[in-house]
Amino acid sequence: MEITCEECGATLPSDKCPSCHNPVPLWAKHCPHCGQLMAKARPKSEAKAKRQLCSDESCIGIIGPDGVCTDCGKRPIG
Repeated sequence: MEITCEECGATLPSDKCPSCHNPVPLWAKHCPHCGQLMAKARPKSEAKAKRQLCSDESCIGIIGPDGVCTDCGKRPIG
């Protein structure tokens, strides 16, 4: 079984759920079909591991390559 991106149709890396045997994205902590906790540690992409969250606690953005938040436009504190 494969998982395909609904936006672009690309095949996403996946694994089978040990409980329901449906495909689960490699980065998922739980199966989206049955809720089973996935036992394997999932690799994070290098870009995701290096991201810096916005320092404004009310914002959900990340600091972009230009040094400002992609959501609110603020620069990080410190």
